[in-house]
Amino acid sequence: MLRNRLKILFENYDPAVRQVIYEVGEVEQRFISMKRPRGIMNEIDEIVTRIAGEELERLREDGE
Repeated sequence: MLRNRLKILFENYDPAVRQVIYEVGEVEQRFISMKRPRGIMNEIDEIVTRIAGEELERLREDGE
């Protein structure tokens, strides 16, 4: 139910941004019950870095 509400809330956003939101939400769900989660920031950083790299590559390919 929450996923559907988030999809509706962000449906007008760029697909790359929606992907970041979705994947970060998944990571947060895994860590949500931990009092002091270790590694969550690294995972979020990896998600953002990977998706940003993919988006830059896509934009380069579209520009050629």
